[in-house]
Amino acid sequence: MIDFRYHIVSIVAIFFALGAGVVLGAGPLKGTGSELVQAQADKDRQQLADARAELVQVKALDKYRDDYVAKVTDGLTAGKLANKKITLVTMPNADSDLSDGVQTELEKAGGTISSKVSLDPKLFDSGQRQLVETLVQQLVTADMNITPNSTTYQRAGLLLARGVAAKEEGKTVDADATKVLSGLTGAKLLSLKPSTVKDRSSLIVVIAAKPPTPTPDNSTYTDAVDFIKGLDMGSGGVVVAGTPDSANDGGLLKALRSDSDATKIVSSVDVADLPAGQMTVVFALAEQITGKAGQYGAINAKNGIAPSAVQTKGN
Repeated sequence: MIDFRYHIVSIVAIFFALGAGVVLGAGPLKGTGSELVQAQADKDRQQLADARAELVQVKALDKYRDDYVAKVTDGLTAGKLANKKITLVTMPNADSDLSDGVQTELEKAGGTISSKVSLDPKLFDSGQRQLVETLVQQLVTADMNITPNSTTYQRAGLLLARGVAAKEEGKTVDADATKVLSGLTGAKLLSLKPSTVKDRSSLIVVIAAKPPTPTPDNSTYTDAVDFIKGLDMGSGGVVVAGTPDSANDGGLLKALRSDSDATKIVSSVDVADLPAGQMTVVFALAEQITGKAGQYGAINAKNGIAPSAVQTKGN
């Protein structure tokens, strides 16, 4: 953006100089126009140099902050998720780098990623609601605890949880789970890695996508939030990880945090693109194991930067 502005100023300066030469000719004011242009160009060059220097400093400070967290505080999450299996669920169009960064921290904390689920945009397409409802009715298992007032997408989330997760550790993929996963993948509502899941997890981390452009209304995420509630109902705990954009208007975390029922059971972290935020995802997931939930990060995170249990006393 800065370089573009510099080029525009330079082009304008050239035309100004040409115009000044035509108007002033060789009269007594000869040179005045070019001197003004030169002075403005010099000023803009200095501003450009200052801006570049500031950008270099900001990048250096950002790198220092991230390196400090990654190296000096390395090990704080060690063992927090030992012997825990985790399912990683990515929302449609979620950033793969964000997912990879969170996964790395989960594994450093001792967790094992038992499966990765990529949700297809088709799942939340309003035109596919009848398909989702039909699948839920067809694939429901006898041990699924579906409440009478649950929504279509709460039941759909519970259905996926039945396939890849459980409320406790040690559950394998049985015949019912296989039927569920085959039905959901067959309908192309999601994809799985590995394609054949062996172990069900007790914990789930959902990776939120950045808001699309133009920014949608928060109500656009009603079905997605209900789906996440369903995931929590069928597992031992859910944390939704996103970036600051996702916690602003038009983002999934903003919608989630606006749902009082969701915030009682589901945790969220809005700085999961930073090393500190990825560590907070681990802390929030460990807190979920105890039956607690919290909203953490930098953007309207009502429970602060991280669970109180891992903060220094008095902070």
